[in-house]
Amino acid sequence: MRTLLTCTLLLLAACHQPSKQSTSPKNEPADVPPPPTRVWTDAFVKKSILFAEEIIVEGPQGIILHTAVRVEPEIHDFSTRTTPDGLLQETRLKPGAGGEVHAGLDNWELIGFQRITILERVAPCDVRVRARGDARFVDQTTKEEQSGAELVFEGKIPR
Repeated sequence: MRTLLTCTLLLLAACHQPSKQSTSPKNEPADVPPPPTRVWTDAFVKKSILFAEEIIVEGPQGIILHTAVRVEPEIHDFSTRTTPDGLLQETRLKPGAGGEVHAGLDNWELIGFQRITILERVAPCDVRVRARGDARFVDQTTKEEQSGAELVFEGKIPR
């Protein structure tokens, strides 16, 4: 009988719902204003492709939000480090590996046959894209092309 009473009390304790301690509304996040929107250039909104041996993209804080690099560990070496100039991301083709380095900057597709570097500068600046080594640019809307040993593009950011 004592065992039955103990089991019954344990079952009742397990089924007992805890009392509500607080009658305040659910914890809702405080009204936090969204971060300020950064002014950006529209220089890279036209669908375009840029090819070169090496492509270097430099820009102000926030450029990382406008770029993306596809890293394939089998064929790419990838590094991110801080420098006196800012945050530097570098993706390069491994020696002897076949392939390319692919990245995007807004609506531009970037294809580096050896390396793509992205530098998010500490100081305010405009966006600058340099393509070196047999560079070729194709505006996919107008089909206009440019080519040369080095091509430089700049996107002014209003200040």
